[in-house]
Amino acid sequence: MSFSSMANDKITIVKPSGEFLENIKANVQPKTIFIFDEKIPLEEDDKIYRILPNGLVETYIVLDRGFHSAFHGIQGHYQAKVRKEGSIKEAEYKSITNVYNVSGNNSRVNINSTDNSLNYVNDSSMLFEDLKKALLTIEDDKAKIESIELLKEMEDTKNTPSFLSKYQSFIGILANHMTLIAPFIPALTQLILS
Repeated sequence: MSFSSMANDKITIVKPSGEFLENIKANVQPKTIFIFDEKIPLEEDDKIYRILPNGLVETYIVLDRGFHSAFHGIQGHYQAKVRKEGSIKEAEYKSITNVYNVSGNNSRVNINSTDNSLNYVNDSSMLFEDLKKALLTIEDDKAKIESIELLKEMEDTKNTPSFLSKYQSFIGILANHMTLIAPFIPALTQLILS
């Protein structure tokens, strides 16, 4: 019998960043939770939730992840030292909602996390103006002229069905200058979707 066959509980791990890892097999004991999947990114201060058959939810805080490498036929696993935080009803657990109202260009909400996001403001007039400035730096005169002409056609056809074909021609002609236009591609593709 392998140790993982003793994992008769299903848990959810919630990282401090808000990331959820659900349906993880474990063996929950009062002060230790055994997790037999060594690839789970378990860390101290993670929260572990287990829904009981009566609908209550147990919440544990990881104090020490307790990772043990594979050794003499015993698979790698966690013996996480935990502290029980308390219980809440399953209905309350599922209905916990955080609402963040933000407005304006480049609005962000970061809760216990590092912001690595990119925001694109869909101000197409500035987009085309900035892109034209970037295109003027192309040394190949033929590519510069063709790309600026196609940029003008894209600007004239934005929010129309023919924008997509102009966009594809534009990208095709600038294949050798991708590093120059790469920062503008996400904003341009937003115009395709609108």
